[in-house]
Amino acid sequence: MENIDHKELGRLLDLFHLEGDNPGVSFWHPKGTTIYNLIVDDLKKELSKDGYKLLKTPNILAIETFKKSGHYDNYQDKMFFTGNKSQIEKNEPHWVITPMNCPGTLSVYKANMHSYKELPIKYAEMGSVYRYEQPGEVNGLLRAREFTVDDAHIFALLDQISDEVVKLIDFIIKYYKKYSFEIDHIELSTRPEKSIGTDEDWQKTEKALKDALDSTKIKFKLNPGDGAFYGPKIDFHVKDNLGRTWQMGTIEVDMSMPERLGCFYTADDGAKKYPVMIHRAILGSVERFIAVLLEHTAGALPVWLSPVQVAILPVSEKHIKYAEKVAKELGDVRVEIDSRNESVGRKIHDSEMQKIPYILVLGDKEEKDNNISVRQRYQKDITVSTISDFIKLISKDNN
Repeated sequence: MENIDHKELGRLLDLFHLEGDNPGVSFWHPKGTTIYNLIVDDLKKELSKDGYKLLKTPNILAIETFKKSGHYDNYQDKMFFTGNKSQIEKNEPHWVITPMNCPGTLSVYKANMHSYKELPIKYAEMGSVYRYEQPGEVNGLLRAREFTVDDAHIFALLDQISDEVVKLIDFIIKYYKKYSFEIDHIELSTRPEKSIGTDEDWQKTEKALKDALDSTKIKFKLNPGDGAFYGPKIDFHVKDNLGRTWQMGTIEVDMSMPERLGCFYTADDGAKKYPVMIHRAILGSVERFIAVLLEHTAGALPVWLSPVQVAILPVSEKHIKYAEKVAKELGDVRVEIDSRNESVGRKIHDSEMQKIPYILVLGDKEEKDNNISVRQRYQKDITVSTISDFIKLISKDNN
């Protein structure tokens, strides 16, 4: 497996670019945006099946919100602050550009009354977040200042935590297989030195996560003192085709933030109680996930995820109309017709450099017989196929 940096792949495959004048942010081109949307839309579909309700929360919130949540005291060095001109001149910004999505989700939960009978409630959001990474820390899509997290928050009763975490562990492991990632190891991280919440709450949440892991019989490593400031967490590390490991998904259990922001439910005895909030991400940063996936595959993405699935190469100008006819018959397949005045050999070379899964060569014989010559990625052999048989083939790759 060749080792090509994701930044170089982004340039070679025309997926995105990075600018020196704007460090830590990425500019997505049409092909890269296609990949981005396919990943996000696929995950949304799976979450919908699992009972999640999708949210959209603000990208700026008042500083007071983050003081209540505990983020201001524990995370302010990573925050971007903003306000109007007068506030900035007085060094008194009133707003924070959101470094995480949980306060917004808590606000949605708080907007309605909830009963214990409703729990667990599952909210999900593909939320953009903004964090001030130091200039030396910024690294393409792997370490950015603006990125999107596939955030979800589950509001649950204390005795529901282990069951919900077990479901999440199973979901995450199965989902990674869709991208040919295998779990290398799992870590359970406990209370850090700088944290919020009571000793009792931390003991309960750490035990709930350990019980969940024990019940799955999955081996895990203990990582003392590396939990989030609001609760312990489980981190999933995957191994790529180059033998490197990457931390991807995370599950965190939080008994502090719902109370700090006044989010309660009515218990069976009529009393007001605070739910436990499970924070979880499967992809983590969508941008970082794509970076790892690009290097994992050397840019040769699976057919369903390739921005261009089929390159159609007319042998000469007179075959362009037949190429357009074939493209139309392929329907929803993502097609690119190379109508340049270049040799077929050159067109094939360029399509292979773009990691396109299928190349269709169309000349006199193909047009006369109403069929296509098919070349698969990394294979030199060319097979003759009917258009209908090829549609069946690529349909299997898309499932």
